[in-house]
Amino acid sequence: MFHGTIVDSKKEPGIFWEKELGNINSTKYNEYILLKVEQFFREHAEEGYIFMQDNAPSYCSYKIRTNLYLQQIPYIKFPPYSPDLNLIEHVWNWMKNWI
Repeated sequence: MFHGTIVDSKKEPGIFWEKELGNINSTKYNEYILLKVEQFFREHAEEGYIFMQDNAPSYCSYKIRTNLYLQQIPYIKFPPYSPDLNLIEHVWNWMKNWI
């Protein structure tokens, strides 16, 4: 699996989730994925970006929301089961045509 970021039409932080890492839970997501996100937001603090992710349970757990708050990373809160509101899904479907 690949977790990637698109910002202003450019590829930004990304990580391949290898099988050796096992299933993604909030602890692993925090350690592997959010570490890169935090670094990106520190480097681009003046840009005014907002972090967007889907509603996977490990992504929207209390632990993750707390970490985003403590790191002062603004993020979009999607209502549960809202694939139509999640632009990530639309971007992915669009990108599949170009890969």
